[in-house]
Amino acid sequence: MTSKRDQPMHDGRDDDEAEPVVGGGAGGWEPTDDSLDGGELPENTESPGETGESEAVDEWGLEPYGDPHGEVAPDDVDEVEDDVEEWGVEPEDAYFDDEEQDDEEQTSASPRSGGADDSAESEDAQSPSRARKHPLRLVLAAILVGGVAAGAFLFATGGFDDLGDVGSSVIGESSVKQNDFTRSEAGDCLTWSDDAPGDPVRVECTKPHRFEVAGVLDTSTFPTAEFAATAPYPTPERFAEIRDENCSVIVSRYLGGGLDPQGRFAPGLMFPKESEWQQGVRSLRCGIEQPAPGDVQAEFTGPVRDVDQSFTWADGSCIGIDKQSRQPTGGVVNCAEPHAFQVTGSVDLSQRFGGRASGKPWPSTKDQNEYLRGICPTQANQAFGGADKFKQTTLNIQSSTISEVSWLTGSRRVFCFVALPDRGGFATLVGDARQGTLLINGKVPNPQDEGPPGRSVGEPVPLPPGYSSSDREIPAPAG
Repeated sequence: MTSKRDQPMHDGRDDDEAEPVVGGGAGGWEPTDDSLDGGELPENTESPGETGESEAVDEWGLEPYGDPHGEVAPDDVDEVEDDVEEWGVEPEDAYFDDEEQDDEEQTSASPRSGGADDSAESEDAQSPSRARKHPLRLVLAAILVGGVAAGAFLFATGGFDDLGDVGSSVIGESSVKQNDFTRSEAGDCLTWSDDAPGDPVRVECTKPHRFEVAGVLDTSTFPTAEFAATAPYPTPERFAEIRDENCSVIVSRYLGGGLDPQGRFAPGLMFPKESEWQQGVRSLRCGIEQPAPGDVQAEFTGPVRDVDQSFTWADGSCIGIDKQSRQPTGGVVNCAEPHAFQVTGSVDLSQRFGGRASGKPWPSTKDQNEYLRGICPTQANQAFGGADKFKQTTLNIQSSTISEVSWLTGSRRVFCFVALPDRGGFATLVGDARQGTLLINGKVPNPQDEGPPGRSVGEPVPLPPGYSSSDREIPAPAG
């Protein structure tokens, strides 16, 4: 709405003779004493067919209602009110621009001019109208200028970035440098090189990787001080506690309870390195990894829910040993290093007892051993180049079996291997047994000599019931 000092006065009236018209909703300034009888137009208006109004019709697509500076014909009041409600502007503002207003005032002044005084008076009346700007255009121009200024400010201050943030308003970790680790979600697979374990990259799970993300660990559930902006970097022991307390549940939920507790995979935790922690990164990811010796993660291929989780290794692999417990470590080592056993081959039990989707029950350990007893010796003889060469190693042929809980998670693969039992564990082997360079507990193997043909060596002679073997000589009873 225009102000009182911007609105031109007509008919020679002073400012105090005009006041806003409230009735009718026109919202403009109107004379208070004059009214139209019989729909007559005031002297200072022009007919609807003249040039000014035609231009207004062309520009706005509307037809003006009478004099913009006088009162409106009674028949047109309702239409004016509708236009005011629809456009939110005064009728005179909606239908006239600056040039049209000048033309109208010049036309209105002509019939009333009686001489030089009237002409001068008309000149003076036109001056304010020329200076007056269209209110609607002023509003639109202000909006446009404001939008351009705001966009320029945001662009200059980095308000538009790849993260979708505006200016410096950030939430959580969007203010820190993002990478594949911080952006990872459940189902993503990450890997890294041995010389850069702190820089993981996302790869397809069908390619070799070291970690499969099972879920994001919500650090808001932890004590506030532990993950606050000024909190110190947690110790490795603390990260291990967080893993043991949370990741097993997340992994089990992710796999639907299908993680083999006796298989090659284990729950793992990925956490930021110390330099990232100092920058504000607090991301934690629970996932699945395949542990390897040296507290590292071995590479594996395929999503865990789609692969057999059984411990399996390539033929000829040597599996490390813990010298204190004499138990296998589960990690592949160079055969020239101490190890517990050497793999001769693997066997898929699904061919005999049913696959993962068969729904068949778990085969007992006895049933598995009976089936493997006809397979593993053949694999060993083939691996060592014949039965005679294998006998020179003095090693035993053994095989793994699948427990019932592993069977229910879908594990179906076992392996055959050669080793030598020792005091509740395994003897320490060094060297590739297939190449004849084997040491057992630091000694060269000493195979037993075979007896003459037809003689059994190592088998005791059966005795009749009630008799036991004894080397003590008993004298014959006296007569």
